[in-house]
Amino acid sequence: MKLVTAVKKTIEFYTSDDITSFRTTIEGLGSDGTVGRTEKNIFTQLPFAMSTKIPVEVATEDFVSIPLTLKNNTNGPLGGVITITAPDGLKELAAIPSVQTIMPGAAKTIYLDYKVLDKIGTGEFTIAFKACGLGDAFTQKIKIAPKGFPVQTSFSAQEVEKEYTFEINKMVNGSLKATFTAFPNVVSDLMKGVEGILQEPYGCFEQTSCTAYPNAMVLDYMKSTDSKDTKTLAKASDLLNRGYKRLTTFESSEKGYEWFGANPAHEGLTAYGIMEFVDMKNAGQDIDQKMLDRTANWLISHKDGKGGFAREKHAYHDFGRISDDILNSYIVYALTEAGYTDVKKEFETSYKKAMETKDPYMLAMMANAAYAMKETSKGDEALNALVNKQAKDGSFTGSSHSITYSQGQSLTIETSALSIMAILNSNGKHVAALNSTVQFLTSTRSGSGVFSSTQGTILALKALTEYAKFSKKTTEDGTIEIYIDGKKAITKSYKAGDKGAITAEGLEEFIKGEGKHEVKIKYVGVKTPLPYSMSINWSTSLPNSDKECAIDLKTKMASKTANVGETVRLTATITNKKSEEVPSTMAIIGIPAGFTAQPWQLKELQEKKVFDYYEIKGNNIAIYYRGMGPKAVKEINLDLKAEMPGEYDAPASAAYLYYTNEFKTWSATDKVTISKAKA
Repeated sequence: MKLVTAVKKTIEFYTSDDITSFRTTIEGLGSDGTVGRTEKNIFTQLPFAMSTKIPVEVATEDFVSIPLTLKNNTNGPLGGVITITAPDGLKELAAIPSVQTIMPGAAKTIYLDYKVLDKIGTGEFTIAFKACGLGDAFTQKIKIAPKGFPVQTSFSAQEVEKEYTFEINKMVNGSLKATFTAFPNVVSDLMKGVEGILQEPYGCFEQTSCTAYPNAMVLDYMKSTDSKDTKTLAKASDLLNRGYKRLTTFESSEKGYEWFGANPAHEGLTAYGIMEFVDMKNAGQDIDQKMLDRTANWLISHKDGKGGFAREKHAYHDFGRISDDILNSYIVYALTEAGYTDVKKEFETSYKKAMETKDPYMLAMMANAAYAMKETSKGDEALNALVNKQAKDGSFTGSSHSITYSQGQSLTIETSALSIMAILNSNGKHVAALNSTVQFLTSTRSGSGVFSSTQGTILALKALTEYAKFSKKTTEDGTIEIYIDGKKAITKSYKAGDKGAITAEGLEEFIKGEGKHEVKIKYVGVKTPLPYSMSINWSTSLPNSDKECAIDLKTKMASKTANVGETVRLTATITNKKSEEVPSTMAIIGIPAGFTAQPWQLKELQEKKVFDYYEIKGNNIAIYYRGMGPKAVKEINLDLKAEMPGEYDAPASAAYLYYTNEFKTWSATDKVTISKAKA
């Protein structure tokens, strides 16, 4: 019998810094030719570890129980001190001992119980544990939102003195916020617009444009005025660069651009993109010229030989129901604005149609296109016809719809902005009409800084930027006085040359109770007042759905109770109330704070065409449809996972047409209770 001597070897290797597990496999041959093999799993861990789940957003009157797990991976007991710092809006319901002991190899879970007070805002929740040289800490921002249905009233103007009235009913305690903002120059105006846009979902090409395009305007304006504000220049350049890189990800594989990057591309959106990329290039952004040229060539290749452009045949266009005349006019306008003038026949056809229909939206685009192509007499002729269509309030409104099938307020804003740019291109003609339209456009700004839809916002900001270059107003010192219900609430003084927005927050403390209220904005010691906006926001216990909204929404949770780890189905039913197709439909579905949506399920639903695109933003899921057919009904079933014990109200859910977003339908679910997992 042959004896085999066992040999012991030590093998050392480095692991990564990750707290994870590894599988090691060892194979070898003995001196006698025998084969040996073994496997062993090892894992890396810290001597002490702390884990927790904190909601990113809660609603007033919620009860939240935050699980905190302390784990001792050493061979001896571990005692230490725990420190917790919660935002003012979270009221501790039961104090926990600051000194905690965890036994060897054991874990302890502690529940931190809070009631959410009516202190709206964002704060930091910090947990720290220290013991014998060991410790861990965790900090996360948590947003406290008002329960109920949001309401916004906003006032905007550029007048020396003006009074406004508004009424508050069924207000949720603590939800009232009132802010005033004045804009000393177009840069502060543009930056405020970007901030307002970032508050909304921005998952598609055009929404992403809104976070990038204004920064091109900022840089262009600052270059034209030889600005030395290096901080703003750096911020705008960074935002523009990041936005441009994201925008290029929406290019279709078959060329051109589409809202979510699918095939085939959309001609109108591609035209908008070309114009945007050229403006970015003019502002100093490094643009891929090959991409720009192939995109323009893709669009130009769609010429139908009859003076128009052929459409890609697919349902996305049919849902928009954009007329051939509007589509052709917009493509001609965008290409000529971008410097592509090989569209002479197409221009002549669209120009003739605009003059026949006298549609102000088409007239404004054709006037701009004519001036871009050096067809000055035709530009003047289209502009004269356009000015004759100006309303008494200074606005211009298209006859039917815009390139995005905007109607209502957005169509008026888009047409008015295009009209301002056409008048500016006319070298001094119709100055009275120009000033009237600028005053109207300024008054349509919402309190958050946006102008209705994304298309309206971009065109309005572009028009106001060009007007700022044209007007070259002399800045002056001034004082702003704000009166609420007949009493002076605040005084703000400013100096000539101030660059930042002039903001007055906390004005809600001067608004006492529900009912009717009066606000007066007054400028003292100035000839030219600054444009301004005032936003008054609150939540109401009553849903304030608009009858004019074409979309209905119902949301329902399958159960009002759940245990941690279980799932509860939330069903959202979205209905087109009209007997005709509607374009660009959105639903914002609110998720109760203690639950999380499952990303794999959302991805699967998108792949199954239950919706076209989705985006998670805080406790909301934004659902996108390119359009909905007549009386169409879409049902979305989400299995939400219960993560944190407590009692929660979901944020109000809303549905609307993206380009007619002044009309919304609201829905809410009942309060849901999540119980601690059973031992």
